[in-house]
Amino acid sequence: MVTGAGAGPRAGRVRGERARGPSAALDMALRRRPSLVLLLLLVRGCLIGAVNLKSSNRTPVVQEFESVELSCIITDSQTNDPRIEWKKIQDEQTTYVFFDNKIQGDLTDRAELLGKTSLKIWNVTRKDSALYRCEVVARNDRKEIDEIVIELTVQVKPVAPVCRVPRAVPVGKAATLSCQEGEGFPRPHYSWYRNDVPLPTDSRANPRFRNSSFVLNPETGTLVFSAVHKEDSGQYYCIASNDAGSARCEEQDMEVSTRTQGSQMELTTSGQMRRVTSGTSPRS
Repeated sequence: MVTGAGAGPRAGRVRGERARGPSAALDMALRRRPSLVLLLLLVRGCLIGAVNLKSSNRTPVVQEFESVELSCIITDSQTNDPRIEWKKIQDEQTTYVFFDNKIQGDLTDRAELLGKTSLKIWNVTRKDSALYRCEVVARNDRKEIDEIVIELTVQVKPVAPVCRVPRAVPVGKAATLSCQEGEGFPRPHYSWYRNDVPLPTDSRANPRFRNSSFVLNPETGTLVFSAVHKEDSGQYYCIASNDAGSARCEEQDMEVSTRTQGSQMELTTSGQMRRVTSGTSPRS
């Protein structure tokens, strides 16, 4: 038969290779192609002999006066004592933070190298918001240099905003209340309250304020009445808030007067007559 002595040993070798699994087949292929062995060794050598960095958090966010870690970790390197440098990039200027094994610049007394390459900063301020570049030079590696950039954001709590509220407004007249705060970061959003009740951004959207006609801009802090009503009288205050916290101004009274404006004559201290508008305080 054709399946006799000629086919038996070869079939047995094939069955043997299959029985030993994929690793045996790979060994057989490598023995037959030495050039493939050399290529794999070169690739393996390049991967092992290259310094590589990673970070557990490339965009840390921290509140002012807290501490923060800028993570920079060496994952692969054959160099025992690589050179570590940290640089700060802000306003298109680059300055050293860690150089020659020392903390540099304005971080001298409030930063240290954590572990082998990470950087820890205490008592961060708004001026520390910047890009920080971790650079590692490993002379014994095939790829000697690697770097990673960390973007640090320092959030700042708002301070008490400056509020301006008109004391008296005649019925039917327009009125503008303003609220401004210049310290918080990110920029705060504003909300207004009347008699401790939060006001919506548009009075027309809330039946509770159907007798009012105001629009609140939470970005700029302005509260604008197109025509005030008697019900708009009350105590007003504003709150500025962001992710770091909030602050409010003191309450201020706004009175909506129902008196109609008129004019009358009065005698001044110099004995002269002058015309004044009712509802306003006479001046000497």
